Amino acid sequence: MADLPTAKEPKSLFELNWTYEQDGKLAVDSATGILVDANPAAEALMGYSRAELIGMHATMLHPEGERKRVEAEFRSGMEQPSPHFDLHIQRKDGVCVPVAIWSSEKLKLADRTLVIGQFRDITDQVQKEHQLSAQSWALGAYAVATLALGGKYSSEELLLQAICKAITHESIYLFAWVGIAEDGPGKRIHVAAAVANEAVKGLPAEGLAVFLDGLHLSWSEDEPGGKCMVGTCIRSNEMQIAPDAEKSAFYKPWCNHVKRYGIRSVVAVPFSIMDRVRGALVVYAARPNSFEAVAIEVFQRLAGQMSQGIHAIEQERLLQAEREHSAKTEQRLTAALSAMVEPIVLAMEMRDPYTAGHQNRVAEIAVAIGKEMGWTDGRLQGLRVAAQVHDIGKISIPAEILTKPGHLNEAERNLINQHSESGYTILKDIPFAWPIAEMVRQHHEKMDGSGYPRGLKSDEILPEAKILAVADIVEAMASYRPYRPGIPLDIVLKEIEKEAGTLLDAEVVRVCLSLFRDKHFTVPGWIRS
Repeated sequence: MADLPTAKEPKSLFELNWTYEQDGKLAVDSATGILVDANPAAEALMGYSRAELIGMHATMLHPEGERKRVEAEFRSGMEQPSPHFDLHIQRKDGVCVPVAIWSSEKLKLADRTLVIGQFRDITDQVQKEHQLSAQSWALGAYAVATLALGGKYSSEELLLQAICKAITHESIYLFAWVGIAEDGPGKRIHVAAAVANEAVKGLPAEGLAVFLDGLHLSWSEDEPGGKCMVGTCIRSNEMQIAPDAEKSAFYKPWCNHVKRYGIRSVVAVPFSIMDRVRGALVVYAARPNSFEAVAIEVFQRLAGQMSQGIHAIEQERLLQAEREHSAKTEQRLTAALSAMVEPIVLAMEMRDPYTAGHQNRVAEIAVAIGKEMGWTDGRLQGLRVAAQVHDIGKISIPAEILTKPGHLNEAERNLINQHSESGYTILKDIPFAWPIAEMVRQHHEKMDGSGYPRGLKSDEILPEAKILAVADIVEAMASYRPYRPGIPLDIVLKEIEKEAGTLLDAEVVRVCLSLFRDKHFTVPGWIRS
């Protein structure tokens, strides 16, 4: 092509840039979409030589499934420079590489009108984003699944269904199911629970049940179905992973069956219940190598906790049958539920590092105020639990909003304001000894009715929620945030003093002021003027 650089030694700044630019660059005829030149970086990225690239249509560099989109974006982006994301280059060796593409304005050269496309390999970026996504999912799924394990379920199936739903909800995973080994003829595997990701489109209409039936599940070494990954997992009591199901010996007999459902990687985690019941938690993903270490750890923990959860359900059924619902059993259940708060708090704080420790500090302040008001130990315990999970509704808020260093816009603020109601939804079915869900729901209500989510006034607000409101404001203002440093405590106390009787409960504010000013109660890390 005339006037464009070749592989010869560069003789101008333009040729120097073209030759040594790290990003791949292609010159494309805007009228035909035919490649007329390529720089060395493009050759390295595409796996084709310059001679092979020249004369090729630009869309042929992309996987078949992306070509129509590339053609459309190429045409629409002719009038002005435009970026293109979520695309891939299919190299000569067939490997697909994720790329970001920028197209230039049209330029006249000789008798042609050209567009320069700049291609950047973003494999590292995509992998990091995938890892962060997996970590975020893992924390959220573990918190939700832990809550499910603390819920009141009438059967093992309902509990296991809740765990599978937590794994597949808003995640990269296609299916999750739980298999229980049976001792009858053929040693069949009973599917105790199975959930498909509702967000995944394009799956065969017959659904997950038909897929599982097609595997002819067994854990007998003598049965064809027993040689699959799940059967091996149960039989050996060892975790099994297929990084790419299409290449796995486990799935060779069912290769077409697996392909039909878009499955590319599988993990099976064993569990047992009191050495009586054996089973496996199985998760499928649509991409090869989808299981990060953090996800594997979550699956292993959930498998262990499922055993405990199923055993607890069996025990509860026996207790109900024998009519032995004693006060001791109720206390044990309450203690178990309360103990589950700690991993939930840890999961929340790992997801939102800027507010690490916030819920526990609010709990310390709230309990100190409650003690000053003469509350009983039992009531203070309920107040502490509510404080430790008062922001659990933020699990439903995207991590990028929670950790945003600047001020929130109106839409983002509205989303944040939904966390009280979301927290109530998450907690309302857990049988705590105290109205924890309602305390969480009300902790942003104001005495004059200007709070949210329901605009409650004065005596309509639970006393515990009134204390949480004051403790939450004091802790939040005095602690560091990405968009501001911590506010000196004396200034914080003056602010709540102004709101006493109008927005905040006057008696709670009075006790709080006395606690900090007269009794010198403090929390490490705060600034005092």
